[in-house]
Amino acid sequence: MAFKERLGDRRTDLRFEIIGQLWGSLETVEDLPLRDLARGGALVESRVPVNPETVRAVRFAFGGTTHDVQAKVRHVRSEKVPEGERYLVGVEFVEPSAGVLAHIDRMVAARLAEMKPVSEA
Repeated sequence: MAFKERLGDRRTDLRFEIIGQLWGSLETVEDLPLRDLARGGALVESRVPVNPETVRAVRFAFGGTTHDVQAKVRHVRSEKVPEGERYLVGVEFVEPSAGVLAHIDRMVAARLAEMKPVSEA
């Protein structure tokens, strides 16, 4: 009987044991509430703290289209809420493309149009 069968290992791929420490990271995708937005950056709410000065991928979705941009975390502030704690994360966009800037302009214009009072006739 083969050694692998005796241990009950049903893996089909070869695995290597790591001797010592080998660090890795795991990134997750999470929808974050947008607090404010400008051409240069944004303020978002997060349930987990984010390290300042790290660069993260950001995806904007608006009007059926999406645009991706890299954003550098500039500041993180914790805020107590009834549900626990949340973090306000300020990001600066890193070299946003013309498409990203146009997307932001459309998002801001749509929000301003929503806030504009209806004039009475």
